[in-house]
Amino acid sequence: MVANKKGAEVKSQKKNKFLEEVGEKFLRILIVTVFAASLYGIDFIYKQIDAPLTKVFVGGDFINLKEQDLASLVEKEIDGGFLSMNLNHLREQLQRHPWIHEVSVRKEWPSTLKVEVVEEVPIARWGHKGFLNRLGERLELPENSTLKSLPVIESEFGTSQDMIKQYQIVSELLVPTRLKLAELQRDSVGAWQVNTVHGIKLVLGREQIVEKIRRFVIVWRSGLELKMDNISLIDLRYPNGIAVAWKDDGLAKIQSSEVIESNYSAA
Repeated sequence: MVANKKGAEVKSQKKNKFLEEVGEKFLRILIVTVFAASLYGIDFIYKQIDAPLTKVFVGGDFINLKEQDLASLVEKEIDGGFLSMNLNHLREQLQRHPWIHEVSVRKEWPSTLKVEVVEEVPIARWGHKGFLNRLGERLELPENSTLKSLPVIESEFGTSQDMIKQYQIVSELLVPTRLKLAELQRDSVGAWQVNTVHGIKLVLGREQIVEKIRRFVIVWRSGLELKMDNISLIDLRYPNGIAVAWKDDGLAKIQSSEVIESNYSAA
């Protein structure tokens, strides 16, 4: 009786173990099946949502860039749908364009891509090596007729950022004289010189540039501008006046203090 009971218990244990193994295998298969189905379902849903980008809008104020050319470049770089499109990659690619200063990209449901571009604006030539924007950043741009007319900045002393700041200051100070800056130079010892589009050269020296130009503006508007067609060079390095070199090789020194005093008394 004892032997039969033990045999029955062994058989029962084997049966239970078998059922457990079968159950575990079935559970594993079920989990794998559910997981695979979930992945398939997610993939199906993802593909349904990841619709092609059928509408591309490009915005910005363009002078040298052409909107259609930019739109073609954007479409060329599109490498996915609404979800899979890599906006960082697109932004980096567009940023490499020489005429693009800044770009922002965004997607709008369900199939729209919007690109906003800030165009580079060169304001001066950097010697014969390229161009500078308003921040003094160097630009490598293809030549065109518009760029050829930009003023030239040359420096043997200081950075391009320093030069563009001084260019902006000098240009602003010269506005009342209507003399347009054609070239701004700084030599190896830090001395400044301006060439205007009217063919008049201004020698500024190294220090007190703003004060010298302000003094020059007063003298200029007090009557010197009437003789501008005969002026070759104006030397502003004098502490209380300016020296004028005429095109006929004559040289005259004008005491700016006298002009200022007579100008005030007349007023």
